[in-house]
Amino acid sequence: MSNKTKKESMFSSIDQNILISNKDTLRITEQTNKTWELSPVRTAKVSDLFDHPDNIKFFEYWDKSGQENELNWKRFVERINQTGIHDPLIIFGPKAIPVGFNLKPNTIITGHRRKKALRQLGKDDAPVRFIEGRITKRDLDALMLSDNFDRRQIKDPAQKIFLLVNLFPETFQNDNRGGDRNVKIAETLEDVAEKQGISVVQLKRYKAVYREAVKLANANKILNPEPEHFKLAIKSLNINRREKVSGKSSKEVVKAILNKLPFISQKLSSSERKKLFKEIEILIK
Repeated sequence: MSNKTKKESMFSSIDQNILISNKDTLRITEQTNKTWELSPVRTAKVSDLFDHPDNIKFFEYWDKSGQENELNWKRFVERINQTGIHDPLIIFGPKAIPVGFNLKPNTIITGHRRKKALRQLGKDDAPVRFIEGRITKRDLDALMLSDNFDRRQIKDPAQKIFLLVNLFPETFQNDNRGGDRNVKIAETLEDVAEKQGISVVQLKRYKAVYREAVKLANANKILNPEPEHFKLAIKSLNINRREKVSGKSSKEVVKAILNKLPFISQKLSSSERKKLFKEIEILIK
């Protein structure tokens, strides 16, 4: 990113739209036809703010224990207690006009953890910025997911893929293995790769996980895969990969690796290569 911090960039202009970006970080991209804006900072009663219904499946579900790491959470709450909240919560305000979806006013778009901390501290008020104007579900999701994606430092690969799929649904749903190549989708894999700072190869792997998740969901007569399907999809693909590799001889595996990664022969000595392949063999067994 530029010299601006992520937080400074995030809300530097109301004429910008937040999209997911480089690995665990975010990037802002221009949106010329935006019909919504954020109000100046105001104060709202914490008791009047509602959690977003999608917050569970996007974020809370992925916490295996059902609660954050206790030490990290205590530090987070203490930091707010000592210095207050510097970044206002983003709220779906009473002047917001949903386009193609329903959401009640005063629903939190970003700031669920900050609200939780304020309640724990017994604070009555929270600094907020209200969304005002006509806003689509896509823009609202981009705002919600990108901010939380950055703040929570998402590490679970299944969750990363799940969030990407929800940010770029057309890209992942499009089957670019064949068919009508003249059909233009919102973003190609190359477009997403450029915005994300992730290679197209990696995004193709993510897409394979998504397809597997769809199969698992459809087997249970569910149209759109839920978080658990993404977790199962990664496990399933890993098992298939190991079975495929284990069916080959050690020589075939070594040859395949050297064909894919020729620099190994150039950079490593014979003894270093043997040690590397031995470690790989242990991993895939």
